[in-house]
Amino acid sequence: MRESYCGLCNECHLGDLEFLETVALMKEYMERFRANYWTHCFPEGEGFNFAEFHKGLNWLLTHTECLGCKQGRGMADCPIRVCACGRGIGNCYECPDLKNCDKFIFLEVQFPDVKIKLLRRQMKFKAREHHRRLEAQKKS
Repeated sequence: MRESYCGLCNECHLGDLEFLETVALMKEYMERFRANYWTHCFPEGEGFNFAEFHKGLNWLLTHTECLGCKQGRGMADCPIRVCACGRGIGNCYECPDLKNCDKFIFLEVQFPDVKIKLLRRQMKFKAREHHRRLEAQKKS
């Protein structure tokens, strides 16, 4: 199971069967279509590098076993990972300072809702903890 402190790894499609099937179909189609041959039909600077695209498809098909940053993948110096490890928390939604945390800025460029999702999980986490305390008090 993929796990991360920020929650992104939990949503990753790398290795997902449907995703891999789609990538494999795209690769097969591009090879059948011989997309690299047609690059000369586009004006200079238009389109994209089909060789690099093919390389990317192959990469996706061979890198399917990422377990997430909690298992040592990802950026070693990720400020989110460093902070969570330093605080001894298993996930950022457990952090009392999450709302004002500025360590997510670099992720929010590509994943603008990453922190919002964590804040929602934090609310659920706090509610569960509150109900556990109430249940414990009833038993006492």
